[in-house]
Amino acid sequence: WYQRRVRVRVRKQWYQRRVRADSMTLLGAWHMELLELSWVQRNFISLFCTFPNCSYEQALELFLRAEQLAPAVSLSNSYLTGKACFRLGRKTEAKRFLEQALDCHAVTKEDQIVLEEAKRFYNSSF
Repeated sequence: WYQRRVRVRVRKQWYQRRVRADSMTLLGAWHMELLELSWVQRNFISLFCTFPNCSYEQALELFLRAEQLAPAVSLSNSYLTGKACFRLGRKTEAKRFLEQALDCHAVTKEDQIVLEEAKRFYNSSF
């Protein structure tokens, strides 16, 4: 009885950490997408609302927090961490994270798309 409760609790905690890590990755990706909008797109958005303050540093911080919560679990987190490092001029860190992403195996169709993007980004940057 006790072992079963412990197992259930450990699974629940792992799942909660994974969900928090995925949320951090998603929020960091949102920052990256906003930063990569063109000047025209930013000005169009600012007609309707205040454009949010975001930076590559904030995105990188979110990706690294996600990595701490669930190390080497997410292919997209590794890729986006490498991309953020590259944008900040930290090329050796970027290369390490991108190579970590390229070493992962694609499980889902989404993973396959991210892996192809990572390969393209790596080949065009290094």
